[in-house]
Amino acid sequence: MNGAIEYLKSMGVDAETAITNMIDLETYNEMLDEFYNSIDGELAKIDNFKNQGDMPNYAILVHAMKSNARSFGFMKLGEIAYSHEMASKAGDINYVNEQYNVFLNAVKEVQDIITKYKSM
Repeated sequence: MNGAIEYLKSMGVDAETAITNMIDLETYNEMLDEFYNSIDGELAKIDNFKNQGDMPNYAILVHAMKSNARSFGFMKLGEIAYSHEMASKAGDINYVNEQYNVFLNAVKEVQDIITKYKSM
């Protein structure tokens, strides 16, 4: 498993802090599975709120994505989600729309990293 942790670190994941925050590697892996399995459903909700222009609910869900990403050490996604959270709280739908693909790409990158990590 040490090689798997090294892989996470090589991908910019703050794995050591995340594992420490989750108590141990076993708990981290269990919780990471739950996060991974929830991503597509959460993205569907986020997309729906974005398309409706419902910035208050969009902000709530990207806040949750930010918090989860940071908890698991995915700091890049955490920062991008944070920028979306702040923009949506400010009602800046233009920023959300213009930067939405950046957000989606960051989520996809996290999914790809987790997929490879789980196969190790």
